[in-house]
Amino acid sequence: MKVLSFSGGKDSTAMLLRMLELGQQIDEIVFSDTGFEFPELYDYIKRVEKYIGRKVTILQPNKNFKEWFNGKVTRGNNEGKVRGFPLVAYPCWWTREAKIVPLQRFQKKATEVYIGIAYDEKERMSAIDGKLKYPLVEWGWSEADCVDYLNKKGMLNPLYVNFDRLGCYFCPKQNQNSLYVLWKMYPKLWEDFKWWDNETKRLTGEWIKLTPLTTFEDKFKEGWIPRKMPEYECWNGCEGVKRAFKEKQCGLNKFVNCGESE
Repeated sequence: MKVLSFSGGKDSTAMLLRMLELGQQIDEIVFSDTGFEFPELYDYIKRVEKYIGRKVTILQPNKNFKEWFNGKVTRGNNEGKVRGFPLVAYPCWWTREAKIVPLQRFQKKATEVYIGIAYDEKERMSAIDGKLKYPLVEWGWSEADCVDYLNKKGMLNPLYVNFDRLGCYFCPKQNQNSLYVLWKMYPKLWEDFKWWDNETKRLTGEWIKLTPLTTFEDKFKEGWIPRKMPEYECWNGCEGVKRAFKEKQCGLNKFVNCGESE
């Protein structure tokens, strides 16, 4: 069985669509659900399913986040301490439990597993598991190529309008731009993030971002905007946001061929 690991991000989506376009065999398309994805991502998965005429299999972790959060570390220097929130990006224990472990469990019955790592990030490839295949690397496709390909098809995930990277809305590695967007556009998710922040401080003595989220919130309320954050005319996918996204692509990330009409 040939399995494709799909995250909804630009790389895995470009890999999926291009492989189907080339007529390559994919028996299962799987998505590991962390339970803390942005609402738009679930909508996007449905949109991709409709576009390709296939279902995406949703994988779930064995235990929910709260069980792990309140559990105790079983080894290492912190053995016996309450785990709390993942305070470091690498390794993030929730990425391990919610994404990697379910996929590893599923891929035991697979002969090949396709992973969406772009050519310019090929150092992330694993040479240990021979089942893992990296079509984008084989094609020489960079992250920029993936974005350009999806733009031409009108299938780029709309979350990329405001985020450079996708993942859990409370990911500890997100930058100040992402925090600003979360506070500005997703007040309920921001409040949820603050709750976990306060619980982590109570249980472990540390803040998720080493600084209380309320400190960032106070700055945002005072009008402070991260240095590279575009000042949008609106925040709900309007034309002003779309123009700002294209300008960001051309000026900052070099993701698209700006001389080419869409």
